[in-house]
Amino acid sequence: MAVKSFLSLWCLLTAKVSLSHGICPRQADGDVDDKVFLRRAFHSSAVLNGWVYIDGGEFSYKSGDDIIYQYSNTLLSIDLSKDWTNDTINIQSTPKTTGVPSLRNGGIWVDERNGVLYTGFAGTESFFGDRAFYPQGLWSFVPDGSGGGDWKNLNDTADPSFVDLPRPYKGQTSSGDGQGFFLGGFVGNETGQETTLSNLNTYDFVSSKLTNQTMSSVSTRGLEQYGGMIYVPNFGNRGILISMGGDQDDQDDLASFLRVQIYDPETQKRFEQKTSGHTPQPRKQFCIAGMSSNNRTYEVLVYAGWAGQYGSSSMPYDSAFVLTLPGFYWVKADYPSQFPRHGLSCNAVTGSQVLIIGGIDTTQQKRQQNGQQNGRQNGYLDDRLDHISVFNTTDPFKQGLAIFDMHKMGWSTSYTAKPAVYAPAPQIQDYYNIRGLKPEAGFASADLEHIFSVANFDNDPNPATDYARKSNAGAIAGGVIGGVIGLAAVFGLFLYFRRGRAGLQREPSHAAYEKATKSTSLRRQKLGVVGHEQPHPEQAHPELPVVRHERPHSELLPEVKSEKQEVIPAPRSEPEPIELHGDSLILAELSAGSQDMDNFEFPAEHIKKTFTREKS
Repeated sequence: MAVKSFLSLWCLLTAKVSLSHGICPRQADGDVDDKVFLRRAFHSSAVLNGWVYIDGGEFSYKSGDDIIYQYSNTLLSIDLSKDWTNDTINIQSTPKTTGVPSLRNGGIWVDERNGVLYTGFAGTESFFGDRAFYPQGLWSFVPDGSGGGDWKNLNDTADPSFVDLPRPYKGQTSSGDGQGFFLGGFVGNETGQETTLSNLNTYDFVSSKLTNQTMSSVSTRGLEQYGGMIYVPNFGNRGILISMGGDQDDQDDLASFLRVQIYDPETQKRFEQKTSGHTPQPRKQFCIAGMSSNNRTYEVLVYAGWAGQYGSSSMPYDSAFVLTLPGFYWVKADYPSQFPRHGLSCNAVTGSQVLIIGGIDTTQQKRQQNGQQNGRQNGYLDDRLDHISVFNTTDPFKQGLAIFDMHKMGWSTSYTAKPAVYAPAPQIQDYYNIRGLKPEAGFASADLEHIFSVANFDNDPNPATDYARKSNAGAIAGGVIGGVIGLAAVFGLFLYFRRGRAGLQREPSHAAYEKATKSTSLRRQKLGVVGHEQPHPEQAHPELPVVRHERPHSELLPEVKSEKQEVIPAPRSEPEPIELHGDSLILAELSAGSQDMDNFEFPAEHIKKTFTREKS
């Protein structure tokens, strides 16, 4: 702490801008004493082998009567193998090798097969400090299992596009099945102009090749910023990508959650599917996390965010919604809105727990009304004046951390390292008990329905659904063996009828019926929806471990609701026909859209417009 105190004093003495707060012209260790910590935001986080890693972003803390604003130049890590609360948690901080970037609005790719994290492929410089320039490129981090690890620059072995092309930012990041994905976002230049992108970049961890695909065939047209994207490993032959929300062209043209986009990496097709239930209000800069359940479903949490307006009008965005797959049905958590935030991250950890990390205070006014605006600053300094006020309050989540329980649909006071197996919340279970494993209006297309028919879950009670994951060789071998068995069965029946049934030992008809009934019941039990036996006891939502930072409760504004969300009717014998019109329910097929990035240039159709406005 002595070193940190010296750095804080040095920052105050050398600050370039005096706003009665210190804006330090350098980076700092992201691990801040919880007694002085205020806010953390615009970072990236990921889970790998029992640890949560937090990279980049900005933070603020108190130093006497002043507030220090920094950007983090260390990698933070949290051990998930031990129970902890916000008072007992131990956050480790690992220094970065010289040249490893510390970026805002960046991302982390996770290679689970080889235990590697990738960073540096996306992000931009901080508003705080000296706007340090970081060379473009790709870096890897190999954890050592104790919170630390080794950094390595990959510019000599990775695809040259990471160095040759501008670094994108504000897009949507995810990874899975040996690949990293980045959708939409912007690229900028030295003058501050931003160019919007409509591409999906895919990096193969094995071949080290980066490919690019246009995403113009769905309603968002691939122009997606500040939204959410998540890799779901449980459906399709190679998993699927689900993307939703955010805005278009950074002009607060927010995307509706009444439909979400699905991308199949195997076929390179993109789909758009209608949702139902208690749909979230359109928003951006929320956090997204997901987990598979013991009922062969996958649930996606959407929490917090904002619509671009600061102040009390942002209060209703302190809300949490869960989208369940394959039902594409929204359920809203029932708790009072108190602490709206945006620029946060969240990660599924163990059991039904999601770790919430950071977020700035959206209730604060964008510009300080303290006389500083009398001179009307402009340019970069004006942007910083806009940016700092949302970092000035103390985060009611101590150390900026909280746990959301997906089964209880509420907040928990602590993290449990060995929780019960995750089971869907009762509201979600009720939907499937009535509707079955499908959307209320049916799937957007037969191709999309087929993707969700290929399901793979741990301890899957119906392994037959995993048929499509088998190799072609296995399928051929199985067909040959099946043919031999079939011929043997036919030959056996021939012998049976030839010899006559009189001399054979017969089983009583009632015994045969009993066996058939048991077999049928067992089959239905395997395929049916698990009932209401839940591993978690129901209880009232506990209060969060927060510091003394009270705010009044606020009445929620109405979210966008489905016409049929109040009462779920009995299942129809046949699904209603799906209307395909306008920008709804679109089947996108990208065949020749893929291209190698060696000679790639951003073509005109990928670029929507340029502008100079920068937002938090």
